[in-house]
Amino acid sequence: MNNEVEYGAHGTLGLLVPQANTTAEPEVQAMLGRDIALLTGRLTSPQPELRDRLVDFLNGIEGFIDTFANAPLSGLGFLITGSTYHWSPEQEDAYFDQLGKKYGYPIVSAGQSIRRSFATLGAQRIGLVSPYPQWLTAMSAAYWKRAGVEIVGIESPTPVGGFHNIYTLRNESVLEAAKRLIPLKPDVILLAGAGMPTLGPIMALADLGVPAISSNFCMTWQLNQMESGQFFDAPSLHALMQTNASWRTIFADRFPAAAMSGQAI
Repeated sequence: MNNEVEYGAHGTLGLLVPQANTTAEPEVQAMLGRDIALLTGRLTSPQPELRDRLVDFLNGIEGFIDTFANAPLSGLGFLITGSTYHWSPEQEDAYFDQLGKKYGYPIVSAGQSIRRSFATLGAQRIGLVSPYPQWLTAMSAAYWKRAGVEIVGIESPTPVGGFHNIYTLRNESVLEAAKRLIPLKPDVILLAGAGMPTLGPIMALADLGVPAISSNFCMTWQLNQMESGQFFDAPSLHALMQTNASWRTIFADRFPAAAMSGQAI
């Protein structure tokens, strides 16, 4: 890890999130390990349609990484799943491995972080909560099938409208969608999409004895592992999933309304 700067004794990391995402940074910061400094950049596109923005975010990734200039990054996360749903796992892994070699530090995508979580947990039967439009939900399900897991059921939270259909979702609707999957007995429930609020529902599901993960959850696990390079480390992932995980207190202190609404349902 780089020790040129005062903050980030265990790493100065970069994170790229979609331009209007209001969820990823609060959730990632709450779960981030001690002495890790996080610099966040925005994935931007002028395209009005989501389908086109997803293409722009991936095609322009090197330009977005370059906005960090010569900051002493020791790793970076590309926190959007939809941009890589059209790839096979092998294509995605090869692309981000090559990109990391070019920049000289590990670069992990949201899709990779979730797939690594599935592999580490030994999860094969997945319940999917999707906030996406139908066409993107179909791409998501096909992506996970190519990754070798079975999607046993798909549920969607009830949208409330506003400036963005995903970013304005509330804990209650996400949790209720996840609860509808519990009778199917999935190995784990995936709350997909980096813009959907997930930490409150994950806390509530854990309290019910139901394991759940999300894009933001898995990405933070990977960011926390940048220093060690142990990206399939089971103890660190299981620790984050415990009902006494330290991030839960941090999250509840920082966003008490979100944490309580997730737990109290």
